[in-house]
Amino acid sequence: MSDRFETPDVYWLGYTKLNESEFFRYLEDTQNTDFIKSYEAARDEGLSDAEIICSMFAKLCYKALSLGKNANVTRTRDIPSNLEACFDTGHGSIFEHINFNFIISPCSRVFTHELVRHRVGVAYSQTSGRYCRLDSIPIIWDPRLDPVREMWDEHLKKTEDLVYKSECELGLRVPCLDDPLKQWVPNDKMDFGEKKKITSAIRRIAPNGQSNEIAVTFNLRSLRHTMLMRTAAAAEWEIRFVFNKIFDVINEAHPLMFHGAKTAEVDGLREITGMKCQPYEKPAEMVLDEMSDEELKIYLQTRPTCAA
Repeated sequence: MSDRFETPDVYWLGYTKLNESEFFRYLEDTQNTDFIKSYEAARDEGLSDAEIICSMFAKLCYKALSLGKNANVTRTRDIPSNLEACFDTGHGSIFEHINFNFIISPCSRVFTHELVRHRVGVAYSQTSGRYCRLDSIPIIWDPRLDPVREMWDEHLKKTEDLVYKSECELGLRVPCLDDPLKQWVPNDKMDFGEKKKITSAIRRIAPNGQSNEIAVTFNLRSLRHTMLMRTAAAAEWEIRFVFNKIFDVINEAHPLMFHGAKTAEVDGLREITGMKCQPYEKPAEMVLDEMSDEELKIYLQTRPTCAA
C-alpha cells in the first residue's frame, strides 16, 4: 500500500492517579482506617488507582468505608465486589470522577467529526487546519476501498499538486534562491497572521479522510457508553476500529473497568454489548424476550441502522 494510506492507532497516555498521602490522611481524620485493609487487598489484586477511587466514592455515599458508621449497613464489600455491584446497578455517577487520556493518531476527520458528537464527560484537542499546512495529504484507509486504491492515489497526487500551486500563487511559497529551478520553498517573511488565513482557506480542498491527530479524555461513565455506541455493528468502520483498540488497551490492564461487557465479531471487528449504563435500564436481551412476536417484528423493522 502507498505510504499515503494510513491506519488509525490509539495511545493511552494516562488516567486518574491517587494521592496516597491525602488518601491516608482522610481515612485517619474520619476514623475509617479499616478501609486500608480493603485498599491493600485491592492493590494485591492489581486494581488501579482509578478503580480504588471509584469504590471509595461509592462507599462514601453510604458511610460504608468502615462498619459502624451507618446503622443501616451491616456488612461491607471488598473493592472489586463493590465495583461490580455499582456496574450491575448502573450507579454511574461514581465513574464520572476518573478520567482516561488518549491520543488517536493518525485518524481521519471522518472519525473526529463523529467522535466529537460525544460531549458529556469528554474533552478534545485536535490538529488545527488553520495553523497546519497541507504539505502532503495522507489518508486513513478503509479496507473497503482496496479495489479503487490506484484511483485514489492518482487523485490525491493531483490534490497535493493543487495545494502546492495554490501556495505558490498566494505567496505562501517563494522561489528557492539557491536554485530557482527547484521546488518553491515556504515564505518565511510573510506575516504569520496572513499565513494562517491562507492556510485556513486552502484546507477547503482537503478530503475528510485526511490524516490528523486528536487528544481525547473520557470519564469512565462516558467511555463505557461511547464504547457501546461506537462498536455497534452499524457504526462507521474507522470509529469501530478505534474503539476496538481502546477496549483492548484498557481491558488488558484493568478488565473490571468494562465489567458486564460481551463481545461478538461482526464484519471483522468486535461489537461490545452488555454493559449497563443507567440504573433502571434492562439488558437488551431481557427487553427482546418480553416482546410479543408482533412487537419484535416492528422493532426489527424500525430499529436504527446507524450509531450516529
